[in-house]
Amino acid sequence: MTTSLPDLPFPNYGNIELEPGGFHSNVRTSCWTYPRTDLATMIPWTTFPGDVHQAIVSATARAGLAPTPFPISAWGEKRYVENESKIHSHAQYALHEPVEQVVNRLEVRGRFVSPGSGNTAIIGDPDFSWIMGPAQQHPKLIVEYKTWWAADLTDLHAVHAHRPRDVLGRQSLDALQQIYGYMTFNENRFGILTNWRRVWFLRRAETLDRKTLEYFLIELDNPNPPLAISMLKAWVGMVLLANDDWFYASPNPDPIPPARNFTWSWNVGRAWKRAVVHAGGYADGQYPCLALDFRLCRFDRSSARRGATGRVVTAELLKPTFLKRDVSAVCKVVDVQQYPAAGDLLGVEARAYVALQNLQGTVIPRFYGFYEVWGILRLLALEPVGKAIPEDEDIDQTLRMSMRAALQRIHDAGYIHGDVARRNFCRTGSGNIFLVDLEMCRLATDESEFVNEIHQVDEL
Repeated sequence: MTTSLPDLPFPNYGNIELEPGGFHSNVRTSCWTYPRTDLATMIPWTTFPGDVHQAIVSATARAGLAPTPFPISAWGEKRYVENESKIHSHAQYALHEPVEQVVNRLEVRGRFVSPGSGNTAIIGDPDFSWIMGPAQQHPKLIVEYKTWWAADLTDLHAVHAHRPRDVLGRQSLDALQQIYGYMTFNENRFGILTNWRRVWFLRRAETLDRKTLEYFLIELDNPNPPLAISMLKAWVGMVLLANDDWFYASPNPDPIPPARNFTWSWNVGRAWKRAVVHAGGYADGQYPCLALDFRLCRFDRSSARRGATGRVVTAELLKPTFLKRDVSAVCKVVDVQQYPAAGDLLGVEARAYVALQNLQGTVIPRFYGFYEVWGILRLLALEPVGKAIPEDEDIDQTLRMSMRAALQRIHDAGYIHGDVARRNFCRTGSGNIFLVDLEMCRLATDESEFVNEIHQVDEL
């Protein structure tokens, strides 16, 4: 097909429908946990058509391009889908690739990436994000997809204002809270929430007293659209706007709350201490998973790297003002909206830290907390214990003996580590050896398991 700048007509926006047999993924999604985000209100983004048009006109002028038609490849045929993954696949060929072609023609480099595409410096796992390349891994634009039979996204403004009880309304509100969370965690100004039939273009804004999202809606099946703007033009314009001005930090930051939760009292403090003592009193106990106010956790996104079941990122945990200093931590972060099972594994690992609490600070990291943020992120906050033993390092006898000794301390407690690998042995600046990633740690069932793990160290 062909299109042209700056209006980018796009008649082949490939439609999708349910499988003829009617089979599809569940209408109900997982229940949301609380507290929700701090989004207070939504207002229309009245300047959206002019904003995207001007962004395209400016980019066209910078690239020295004429408004003559040019070809782009796009999947324009109808496709049947039965779950969200199929919508992702269709969107990649029918929409994302055409957007990338136009943007690259405008001499702006970048692409849409999905979770697992390298070590993108991002907190959480939105369905897609726009990055500009290896040198700039932080996402400039967040994109989240839903199925229309689980979240119809009919009127998000009303949904947010009135807190509906019907399933589609509630799950549409959950979707809105989810993308707003991703935008906030990563300090993004722009986001797109869509179920393919309805696309909400979002921009973070703020009044003097509340967190705000500006919105503009384009409906695929609307016979009387309020404005003639193609889907391709809207998406290209959003990418250009995000490339030019993606970062959003609140101009009116909230004061740092004086505790881990939204409110603090001495009763809350005593309850927290009792919970920790109670959990630590049992070998199979559990640290409580607390709701962490996002204002108390400052992630260093540039440090983010993908782990086996989430991301590992350094952070500063802001302590109550009457304590001496904040805590530097290494956080294992899981997006429980996308990967609920991985969130459960963090609970398993937290129990291992309870069982081995006497080894914390000696051969395993100190445990700083098990938290959930806005029902989206779940994380373990741990003491930084240096860097992993490099794969290409020659392990001498002294280092190997230190690794064996650290593992032996876990064995003496009756447990095996469960994943003996170089990446799980960390070395501090003073040369002390720590074992990390205890998600496979468990009580040994046979003496031979101890022997096998020691042999595995010798083979590293």
